[in-house]
Amino acid sequence: MIRKLTAVLSFCLICLVVLSGCSAKPADGEYTPIKDDSGAVTGYERKYHNDNGDVTRWDVYDASQQYDHYVLYEYDSNNRLVKETYYLANGIGEYYYAYSYDEEGNLAEKDYCTAKNGSERLRYQNGVESERMTYDRDDNLIKYEVYRNDAWTEAEPPTESTDFTEPTE
Repeated sequence: MIRKLTAVLSFCLICLVVLSGCSAKPADGEYTPIKDDSGAVTGYERKYHNDNGDVTRWDVYDASQQYDHYVLYEYDSNNRLVKETYYLANGIGEYYYAYSYDEEGNLAEKDYCTAKNGSERLRYQNGVESERMTYDRDDNLIKYEVYRNDAWTEAEPPTESTDFTEPTE
């Protein structure tokens, strides 16, 4: 009796393991609907992944199945997202986000850049936003803000000597 019970339990365990590996996750490049909270289809997408399972490309279509835009994702050797670039359907780049990390793996900087409007850089301390710099299209600093007491406050930007130290040889 115990042998039969053990065999049945073993079979059930094997089935559970096999079935848990079967998921509803679409295969790379599979055309899948995007639905809103009510279940209505608002568009379609195709996602592609690297060997680590990270999304490397996301193609987006509107509700009438017309190609709308795509996003490319890049990762560093530690599988951290370092750049996401948004393109129009015709291949023209719209904008990108770039990320850098400190030695502990915490987000240190997040850059947003668009050719039309300029760019913005956020700096983090211990994973919390601390500084925001806004640049015009010609890469001139037009606004510097610090995050203090749960609010952004405009401030004088740091001088180059305090912002960056040139390495010595």
